[in-house]
Amino acid sequence: MNLWELESGELGTVESIKSEMQAKLRDEYLARVFLALTSIWTAINTPSNYTSVGGSLTATALKNAIDRINQTTSGVKAVVGTRAALTPITTFGAGWADATAVSHAVPENISEIMSTGWLGKYYGAPIIALDQVYDNPEDYNALLPTDKVLVIGEKVGEFITYGEVRSKDYQDMRPTPPQQYFEIWQQYSMIIDRADGIFVLGNIS
Repeated sequence: MNLWELESGELGTVESIKSEMQAKLRDEYLARVFLALTSIWTAINTPSNYTSVGGSLTATALKNAIDRINQTTSGVKAVVGTRAALTPITTFGAGWADATAVSHAVPENISEIMSTGWLGKYYGAPIIALDQVYDNPEDYNALLPTDKVLVIGEKVGEFITYGEVRSKDYQDMRPTPPQQYFEIWQQYSMIIDRADGIFVLGNIS
């Protein structure tokens, strides 16, 4: 950062920039985990835990995925995806179609969708909509895939960070104008020990 612009307030305060970097670190973790899980589970690698939807998310595809995870784990922890990929739930989640394709309205769901524009739970599974994150304001490349939805079971693995976020903050007075540097660093890893407890709904458009 240009130290003189920073001191004048043109770039914001140091604290606001540090807070933004911490938020970007969380975005990076989220993007890496979501991308890893949606890339490893495929029709070839995990045929029992993958469905190619081939269009918008449907009630049948989502219900089958939830049923599969309920059978392989102690229950679904969450259905996770970008808000764009999960939005169709607000159309079919307000009712229930039985085996004869007769639709039955669920008044509570209709009320929730009409008052909030969203549905917090479907077929017993909590729905977590991820807001899209981008690499930077200039390139604005989306980091989360919008063509996949994860159905994650209970106790399938762990995301681990090693210690607190560490930082380095210093000034370089040699160039003109001087430069202010701030770096953050943290180690992390992910362990999945119940591969059959994750289901990917792919090829969503």
